[in-house]
Amino acid sequence: MEIDQLQKTALLETHIKHGGRIVDFGGWALPVQFTSMIKEHKAVRSAAGLFDCSHMGQFFISGKDAYAYVQYMISNDLDKIAPGRGLYSGLLYENGTFVDDIIVYLEDKENIFIVVNASNIEKDFAWFESHKGNFDVSLENKSDEYSLLALQGPTASETVEKFFPGIYDGLETFGHAAIEFEGQSGYICRSGYTGEAGVEIIIKNEAAPALFDAIVEAGVLPCGLGSRDTLRLEKGFSLYGHEITDKTNALEAGLAWVCALNTKENFIGKAALEKIKAEGKSRKLIGFTVTERPIARDGEEFIDEEGNVIGLITSATHSPMLKQGIGLGYLPVGYDKDTVQIRTARKVITGTLCKRIFV
Repeated sequence: MEIDQLQKTALLETHIKHGGRIVDFGGWALPVQFTSMIKEHKAVRSAAGLFDCSHMGQFFISGKDAYAYVQYMISNDLDKIAPGRGLYSGLLYENGTFVDDIIVYLEDKENIFIVVNASNIEKDFAWFESHKGNFDVSLENKSDEYSLLALQGPTASETVEKFFPGIYDGLETFGHAAIEFEGQSGYICRSGYTGEAGVEIIIKNEAAPALFDAIVEAGVLPCGLGSRDTLRLEKGFSLYGHEITDKTNALEAGLAWVCALNTKENFIGKAALEKIKAEGKSRKLIGFTVTERPIARDGEEFIDEEGNVIGLITSATHSPMLKQGIGLGYLPVGYDKDTVQIRTARKVITGTLCKRIFV
């Protein structure tokens, strides 16, 4: 698809200027890399990198029932956090599978904003709208107004301090604070998707190109979405459309920890999850490594000794830090072997099961 037919962030021209290789990323024109995926990956692990995640969505919920409404909509428990904090949560269907996985930020009891996955913006907003019921709330989809820059890596805090002094050290994990840059408002959130320290900066589109340029000029390497994927997979983070789908329930996805079954009276999907918990899940999300070639890929299958399909790989790649293949996938709950056979396009290879955090 030609670039002019794709959706664009406010930073497209900025990426082209910095040498970004633009690809079709789920219908968006986004950089897959600027230099090389391995160089960008290692920069984030050792220093810092800057990503454009502006295709993500931002919803704002306000009104006297905002807190109660969001509590009902999400699987996690807002009572865990105080104003100025956020939390990762499932947004579930009644059967316990995923509408999306989201981050919910609590400003106060009447003002909450939510970051959602790009591919799900319209679906998620319609889901929220359809469940307003008698809740006294106002919903706004401001995804087209904001950009999201992810500044990630062990030295990211030093760069944050240059542009937004005195803020980073006061933020706990998923903490957030209001900011301004070149007269435009936004938020800085101590969150990310790489497993490294860092922030996600949500800023009005008008200021995003200048902020991106300034951070790069301060010595941070611009990074594409190719390295963002290898970074998240090394940490075992699930991705919507892969480990998490509308066919995947939260318990088999290893996300019972974001489902407040014991602390919340009700939320959408709770009854179904309680039933699954009582009856037992049928499959489990596992991690695996591969030392032989070829590297396993998404969508390839786990097989038994007779060649019967017993499971599916949801994400797989070559780990730049481990220098071997890694992946996530689903196997039957009763599977108790240390290795598993993988049918690739070229040949059958052996994967070794391991914890889902690789690095």
